[in-house]
Amino acid sequence: MPVEQETVLQISCDNPSCPGNDLDAADRTGWTFANVEIYGQPGRQFVFCSPNCVSTLDALLTTSE
Repeated sequence: MPVEQETVLQISCDNPSCPGNDLDAADRTGWTFANVEIYGQPGRQFVFCSPNCVSTLDALLTTSE
């Protein structure tokens, strides 16, 4: 009997002050994924639901070092 595997996505915005969104948390469509590398530090990935939320990336990088 073959094994069935199901992957359930639960995407959420990395902006702690996110005003909310209407994107499906189980579907990658519309979400913004940002890969960040600062030389000498480990790479990191962030997820945002709107361009307004992406604007908080600078604050996330400076507060989470």
